[in-house]
Amino acid sequence: MKISLCTISFRHQLIGLKDIAYWARDNGFQGIELWAIHARKQFPLAIHNAQWMAAQGLSVPMISDYLPLHDPDLLRSRTLALCAQARTWGAGKMRTFAGRQASAAATPDERRQTIRALREACIIAAAHGLRLLVETHSGSLADTLASTGHQISQGSVPVRGRTVR
Repeated sequence: MKISLCTISFRHQLIGLKDIAYWARDNGFQGIELWAIHARKQFPLAIHNAQWMAAQGLSVPMISDYLPLHDPDLLRSRTLALCAQARTWGAGKMRTFAGRQASAAATPDERRQTIRALREACIIAAAHGLRLLVETHSGSLADTLASTGHQISQGSVPVRGRTVR
């Protein structure tokens, strides 16, 4: 198992990516999951990039972001931008939330809309050779095991390269 930390853990501190990487390396981590806002702040030609991370013995396995599942046009553009970031950093995965509505409070229409949006984002990611992962998190449709399983079984969401129907 490879252990990574996520830069979102440092969202309240003024710590640069270089210092986070040194700390991760010195404390036995193998990778750094970049929160998209941190990835966007790194210029493509910056010295602290994917190659520099590799020289530290670290990889960037994943980029995480809050995708706008409520807006199809914005979802497409933001997912494409996230794909570009993931490819720049050599990440094979992207992570997001299953909406911002708790499963117990979501209406059937909100569930359908969220699943449809996640499916679209998965299709875009797959077209770029990437996988989209959904974080289990309170206040989302993936806030319980039962709700997460229901979304997979009812929503035609790609799971490990297959589509579950």
